[in-house]
Amino acid sequence: MKILSAVFNFLYEIVLGCSHQHLTRPFTLQKQTYMVCLDCGKQIYYSAATMRPLSHREVRRMQAAQTGELRIMPVTALVPSAARKSNAA
Repeated sequence: MKILSAVFNFLYEIVLGCSHQHLTRPFTLQKQTYMVCLDCGKQIYYSAATMRPLSHREVRRMQAAQTGELRIMPVTALVPSAARKSNAA
């Protein structure tokens, strides 16, 4: 019976993964605030300003900004030049 239970738990973890129910308190190291799941060890980035975990999109944006890959384009670069001229007239 223990073998069957172990196989079931293994398959459950593969299919659904960790639910991150047991987390540490938020803490900051090297200008990054995060919590750690005590079950699987995953770092969950946390916003000290909004007091909530960051979404995957916010984490990717933060990492891109830190590595210098984030480029901010002016709004005029997104509008074709023909459209700018017709609006000015």
